[in-house]
Amino acid sequence: MSLKQMIRLLLKNFWLIILVPLVVAVGVYFLAKNLPMRFESSAIVFTNPTSDRGVNDGGAIRMDFYTSNNLFDNLTLLLRSRETVTQASLRLLALHLIQKQPDEEVLSMENFEELKKHIDDDLRSKLVVPNDLNKTHLRISEHLQANPSSPVEYLLREHPHYGVSNIIKELFVARKASSDMMEVTYRTDDAANCYYTLKFITEAFMERYSGIKEAENINSILYFEDQLRIAQMKLRNAEAELKDFMTEHRILNYYEQGKYLDIAKLEHEQDEERSRRILSGTMANLAKIEGLFDGFDQRQSIINEISETQKEIVSKQLELEGAQLSRNGQDLRQQLTGEINQLQKKIEEKSTLLFNNSISLEGLQRREALDEWLKLKLTYEEQVQALDVMQERKQYLQDKIDEFAPLGAELKRLEREVSVSESQYLSILHGLNMAYLKKYDLEMTSPQKLIDEPFFPKKPLPSKKLFLVVGGMFGSGFFTASLVVLFFFLDPTVKSAKHAEKLTGLKVAGGWANEKLLPRSVMKETMRNQLITQFRNHLNRFLDHSSKPHLIVFYSLSDGSGKTFLINHYIEKIRSLNQTVTYYSPDTTPATTRTNEQQPYDPSVDLLAGQTQRWKSRVDNCGSDYFFLELPNLSEFDANYELMNLSETCILVLSAAQSFPEGKQTALAVIREAITSPHLVWLNRMTTDELEDLHGEIPKKRTKIRRWAKSLIS
Repeated sequence: MSLKQMIRLLLKNFWLIILVPLVVAVGVYFLAKNLPMRFESSAIVFTNPTSDRGVNDGGAIRMDFYTSNNLFDNLTLLLRSRETVTQASLRLLALHLIQKQPDEEVLSMENFEELKKHIDDDLRSKLVVPNDLNKTHLRISEHLQANPSSPVEYLLREHPHYGVSNIIKELFVARKASSDMMEVTYRTDDAANCYYTLKFITEAFMERYSGIKEAENINSILYFEDQLRIAQMKLRNAEAELKDFMTEHRILNYYEQGKYLDIAKLEHEQDEERSRRILSGTMANLAKIEGLFDGFDQRQSIINEISETQKEIVSKQLELEGAQLSRNGQDLRQQLTGEINQLQKKIEEKSTLLFNNSISLEGLQRREALDEWLKLKLTYEEQVQALDVMQERKQYLQDKIDEFAPLGAELKRLEREVSVSESQYLSILHGLNMAYLKKYDLEMTSPQKLIDEPFFPKKPLPSKKLFLVVGGMFGSGFFTASLVVLFFFLDPTVKSAKHAEKLTGLKVAGGWANEKLLPRSVMKETMRNQLITQFRNHLNRFLDHSSKPHLIVFYSLSDGSGKTFLINHYIEKIRSLNQTVTYYSPDTTPATTRTNEQQPYDPSVDLLAGQTQRWKSRVDNCGSDYFFLELPNLSEFDANYELMNLSETCILVLSAAQSFPEGKQTALAVIREAITSPHLVWLNRMTTDELEDLHGEIPKKRTKIRRWAKSLIS
């Protein structure tokens, strides 16, 4: 649809588009005339997002875009939750019930009297604790739980001021830009109710949020305490298992003991090697020294003789001492002294001989060799015994190493279990400490704070009556205009020449207005003459003016298309040019539209295929300039394609006020394939707007302003 068509369509329905919005505006005005005044109060809550911290992360703040949005969504849902609003509504009801007299700052006279209708005096006396809001609120809550169908439940469900669903509808929560502030707004028709409802909602919200946080923290503490007991038991079991293992295998320090065994083994091997070297040297020295002991028997006899001589000397000395005591033993003393001297000389001789036999070939005295042999012999025996002991010690160390080596893996596993259990225990203990810290923090400070307290609205909100009236008027106007445009697109009729050409695939030779809808300002005769001339000019292109008569066939595919009406107007135009016309029409044509010039025929007989020559004879013998043959509705009668091909032009008369469905399009496609004569469309009953697109400007009386506006649009 072009802009020009749009404007024409809207102008055509101008009064409808104007009257509907006016009626709607008047209706909205009277409906909104008695709307109650609206009051609004607001409060700003600081959400303190840093309070949402982890329990076991040292209190580190985890705050990003998604976390922040999630936090504000949770706060919004909590504030608008049914439980929060119910608590606030019950507290508001308790405040109103303890009022003995109306007070405009708390409860107006109208609301006071209305509340009496719902809460009678008996129930009021049971619920109210004079001058005590909290106890009254507690009694109302208990009464509601004990009596679910009490009047209090009705108030919470249906009342405009106490109804939970009604309060939630008027409660709005929004984040202030990208800050940590949350604005809470409430609207209602009473200033006092507006103020106290919002006040109680914010209080209930902060209490519930703090309770939720404390409950979460208590659950965290209980969880950590349970886990701490489990971790402590696991740690103790692991430590006991490690202790039993070390006790059973007598392990003081595995690594030091293992190091000691390794060092002891190394030292033992070194000692064994050293003993073997000493033993080897000792055996060689003993072999040499034992070679010196070949004259041992001779030396032994000398020694024995010396020993016997010494004994004799001793006995002689005893006799000498006894002779000295006697007075007459001088001779005996001399004799004994001489014998003693002889014996001493003998000893000296034997000693010299013994000395000579005691010196080795290497210059070593035999006595010294004997001592050395004795030492070496002792050393040899010691080393032999030492090697035996070392072998036993070596086997003992090897057995200890074989026994001690596999214990390392098991000890490592037990130590690892202890380490893991200890780390888990310390981690859980840290989390428990952080949970206790958070608990103390929540007890000392509140996570939310009221930055702006709810205020008592002194003035109502600006009235929306004008907005509703204007909005209703423009909305209904736009809706009406949209319906007009929608109905235009949904209209199945042919309407325009372009649409007719699109549906039929044929060129439109001319059009005719729907004269029933023509305004009085249209110059009908001038318009008719112009339309007939336009159709004639298109038609003349296909006529052979060198021969007469010109056979023109008019047909349609539906009843009421207006063939006879158009043909009669065309005949008038031809006769005005001093030309003659022969006109045949079916006898089914209504008598009211038939003229004296029309020659009827029976379409059920005369249009059969065998009647073509008869028609050709009629055309040749008519003696007229034009021969018009009007065919009936070809959707109801047989089509004589041979007869139609005899014509110079076939004219499909189509009504713009009728639809042209697919069935008729298919029938037309068959006709187009069957005939070879030129084929045109004459579009009847067009609106003046659509006719102007085909013909041009419709001749009618116009004001200068209308002509100027039309020139701008065109």
